[in-house]
Amino acid sequence: MLAVMAGVGSAVLLMVRLFVPRPVGVADNYDGPRLMCHLGVDVRLPRGMPRLRDYVIVRYDHIQHFSCRQEYLGSIRLPDVPYRSSQLVLLYAGRAVTRVLGLPGYLDLRAVGLVCCVLIGAAVGLLFRFVQLRYRYRVVLCGAVLVVVADTVFIDYAVSPFSEIASIVGLLWVVVGVVMLTAPGRRVRLAGLAVVGVSGLFFATAKTQNFPGVAPLAVVVLATPLAMPTRRLGRRLGGVDRRLRYRLAGLLTVLVLGVGAVAVSGNEDRRTARMTGANFVTVTLLPTSAHPERDLAELGAPAWLADYAGAPPWCAPTALQNGAAYKQFTKKLSHKQIMRFFLNHPGRLLPVLDRVAGYFYVPRATATLCQQTPAGKRMMVTPLLANYTKIGHTPRGLLDRRWTPVTDAVESLRGSGLGTLVVLWAVPVGAVVGTRRRRGMRGVGAVVGVVVTVAVAQFVASAFADGIDTAKHLNLAVFATALGWVFAAVELVVVAFGRRKQQSGAGAGRSDTRRGAKAESEPVELGTAATEGPAA
Repeated sequence: MLAVMAGVGSAVLLMVRLFVPRPVGVADNYDGPRLMCHLGVDVRLPRGMPRLRDYVIVRYDHIQHFSCRQEYLGSIRLPDVPYRSSQLVLLYAGRAVTRVLGLPGYLDLRAVGLVCCVLIGAAVGLLFRFVQLRYRYRVVLCGAVLVVVADTVFIDYAVSPFSEIASIVGLLWVVVGVVMLTAPGRRVRLAGLAVVGVSGLFFATAKTQNFPGVAPLAVVVLATPLAMPTRRLGRRLGGVDRRLRYRLAGLLTVLVLGVGAVAVSGNEDRRTARMTGANFVTVTLLPTSAHPERDLAELGAPAWLADYAGAPPWCAPTALQNGAAYKQFTKKLSHKQIMRFFLNHPGRLLPVLDRVAGYFYVPRATATLCQQTPAGKRMMVTPLLANYTKIGHTPRGLLDRRWTPVTDAVESLRGSGLGTLVVLWAVPVGAVVGTRRRRGMRGVGAVVGVVVTVAVAQFVASAFADGIDTAKHLNLAVFATALGWVFAAVELVVVAFGRRKQQSGAGAGRSDTRRGAKAESEPVELGTAATEGPAA
C-alpha cells in the first residue's frame, strides 16, 4: 500500500510540476520532424511565430498519406533518414490519451507528458517496494530521485518532440530492475530479470548514443545466478553445467538486448554519417589543435575548413560545400578513419574529451545556428530552446527556472573540465565501496555501478557522435550521474546512522553489564525490524 501511495504521489507531483500554473516543455530545434514524421503529423504554428525554437508547440495535426519518405513537413525540410526510437511508444500512447481526453489535434504532447509522469511514478513506486532499506530510508531515496527527475532539464522533455525523455524513463526502470535482480527471493529476481530486459531494450533504443549502455546491464545480468522459472525446465537442463544453467536466462536476456539495440540503433545512412563525421572534425577536433591545417591534410580534408574551426561545415558558403575537394573528403571520412587518427595521435584524445566536458556543465537543450561576424566570417551560435507555450504576451525563448537543483549544481562547476567530471563519477563509486556493507554492495552498489558506467559510456559516445547539440546529447549522462550521487548519498546516510546506533547500543550494553544486566547491541532496532521492513 505504501508503494502504491509513493508511485501515485510521485506521478501526481510530476504532473503538477509540468502543467501548473501552465504547461512547460522543450521547444523543437527543427530536429523533431525526424521522429514525429512516423505519426504523419504536422506542426500547428501560432500566428506571428517565425521560429519553432521560440515556443513549445503541443498540437500536431494529421496529414493524409504522409510518411517519413516525404521531403518536407510543412515548411521544414526533412533529413534523409528518420529516427527510429522507443520514444515512438510514448508518442503512440500519447495519441491514445489525446483521444480519450478529447484534446485538440491528432496528437497533443501534453498527453505524452501525462504518460511519462505515470511511467516515472510507477518506477518510483516499485523502487520503494523492492529496495532493501528501512522504510524511512526508502522515503528519503524515492524523494531524492523525484527531486532529480523534476529538474527542468529532465522532466520538461516529457512535453517535446525529442527522445531524451525515453532515455530517462528507460534508465529509471532499469534501476528498478537491477534493484529487483539483486533482492532476495527467486520470483523477485526473475521478475527483475524481465524488467531489466524490457526496460533495457527500451532504454538502449531511445537514442543511438545509448547503445554502449547495454554493456553494464549485461555485466549485472550475467553476474546474477538465477534458477530456472519452472522445475520441469530445470530437470530438462539437468545435464547442462550448473554455472551455465543458472545463467542461461541472463544469457538470453543479454542476447535480446544486444540484437534489439543493434537493429534499432544502426539506422544512420551514409550521407548523415558523413555529415556527422565532418561536424565532429570542425566543431570538436580542430579547436583543440595547434596545427589545424596539418590535421586536415592528414584526414584528406580541404584546407578552407580551418577557417571554420568551432563551427559546422555547413556554415561555409554553398560553393565550397559543393566543391569536389569537400565532397571527396566527406565520402572517404568514416568512424574508422577518425579512430585511426586518434591511434596515431593519442595525446589529442584528452583535449577533445575536455572540450566536450564543457557541454556537460551547460545541460539545457540548444539549437545550432550559423551567425555572420563583423569580419564576414560565419560562426556557430547555440541559442537555448524555449520551455513555454505561446500564451498572450509570453516573450520568445522564455526558460523554465522554477525547479533547477541539478541544473544549478552542474552549472556551478562550469569551466572545470574533464578532471572534475571524473571526480563526479568516482565519488559515488568510492563512497559505496568504502562502506563495505554487504547488503548495500549487493543492491545500491549495483545500481551505482550501472548508472555511473552508463554516464561514462554515454559521455564518450556523445563526444564523438556529432559535435553539434552536444549539451542535449549529454542529457542522459547528467541524469545518470545525478542518480549515482543520490543512491550513494542514501547509502552513506544508512551507514552513518547504523554505526551511531551500534555505538549507542554498545554504550548501553556496557552500562548494563556493570549493573549485572545482559548487554544487547540494538535493543530498539531489533524490535522494529519486523514492522519496518528489511534491515538497512
